[in-house]
Amino acid sequence: MNSRSKMLGILIGVLAATGVAVGQSDAPEPLTLRRTVELALERAPQLGEAVAARDEGAASADLARDAFHPSALFTTTPGYTYGLPSTVLGRVPAVVGVEIRTAIYDPMRKSAALLAQATESSLGASLESSCRGAAESAVAAYMRVYADAGRVDAAHRRVDAAETAARRVEALYNEGRRTQLDVERSRLTAARARQRVLNAESDRQLDELELRRLIGWPATAPVVLAGNPESEIPELRSTENLAAARSADPTLRSLGREVELLGQSAHLESKRWAPIIEASAQYQRLAKFNDYDKYYLAFTPDSVAVGVSLALPLWTGGRFEDGRRHARARLDRAEAELRSREAELEMSVRRSEAGVARTMSEQGLVRRERGIAEQSLAAERLLVAEGRSDLDELDAQAIALADADEQAAAASLDAMVERVRLMSLRGELATAILGTTAPCGGK
Repeated sequence: MNSRSKMLGILIGVLAATGVAVGQSDAPEPLTLRRTVELALERAPQLGEAVAARDEGAASADLARDAFHPSALFTTTPGYTYGLPSTVLGRVPAVVGVEIRTAIYDPMRKSAALLAQATESSLGASLESSCRGAAESAVAAYMRVYADAGRVDAAHRRVDAAETAARRVEALYNEGRRTQLDVERSRLTAARARQRVLNAESDRQLDELELRRLIGWPATAPVVLAGNPESEIPELRSTENLAAARSADPTLRSLGREVELLGQSAHLESKRWAPIIEASAQYQRLAKFNDYDKYYLAFTPDSVAVGVSLALPLWTGGRFEDGRRHARARLDRAEAELRSREAELEMSVRRSEAGVARTMSEQGLVRRERGIAEQSLAAERLLVAEGRSDLDELDAQAIALADADEQAAAASLDAMVERVRLMSLRGELATAILGTTAPCGGK
């Protein structure tokens, strides 16, 4: 063995020892339905905006609540007063000072905090709804890609049967046993079959592209599905769909919370003569060069002040009335949206229930048609073998079975989509697929 062969042998041994297969590329990760939903919730483009909006709303609500928390200030007010002691921007000239302030009661600040909490609730519901939508879209895309495989297979079998029939008709035409019209008809049937293959493959490519976009799948990695999604989606066990949907709907829950908060805000805004109460504690080290001892018999440079301020607004330049109108308008809008959402949710549930019943019935009929087509093809093969039928009828039965398979794939897809939509309305889809994990902090 020469040195080149020895080096090749050593290289192969090293690759084998490290688990790398020679001449083989890394196999793509098979996509399960669970993994698809996880990736969609991690990478769905619409969720980034919803998460940022929710965080912004939470920060605004916290900021509004912070208005009632104590605050401390370290101050220094270099300055000089001549004559009567006076203040510089509200503070007596001092070397150093510490102030502690807190709002005890302020209806306008409290109303603003309630409005901010209502906005936070709305944005949180929008995020949860976006998560549900992302999960539903990912599951639907996964199911379409799975159904496309059956459609493409049926389309190819239809082409094989149609082209076989077309070649046979042309051969019979050359023997004078078929007309030119028969040839054209067979060619048209084959051409239509090839077009349906192109349509099915185009639909599969588009559905795979949509699935890649939803889960952030690399463009160069093939999409390989791990199993049948129909077996991974549990059956609906309860018929109380509307009650379950109302209980789980994040928008309905958020609007109820908003109506409660906005009602409190409107009540506070109606208190026109409510006082504003604040408390303050202050220490200052006064500067001696201001000659305060000329004006005070017992002067000390250490100044301490503790007290409560009570202010009763007389007029506010229209801010009170505008705030009252704003709070009332937001409350009216939330109540109207709540009623609208209740009606919309009921219609969505009823439509989904009807869709589930319709598609399941249609799926049962299509399966029966597919079974009949399969039995007809088997019987036709026996007749051809016994010489009691011709091959044209056999090809026609093969085409009919391919058509039945394509219809069965479409009916199965429709039934799964309707079931997934109803589960999403009930708030059970992502939880059923992911286990006990609720998406984006939802219930």
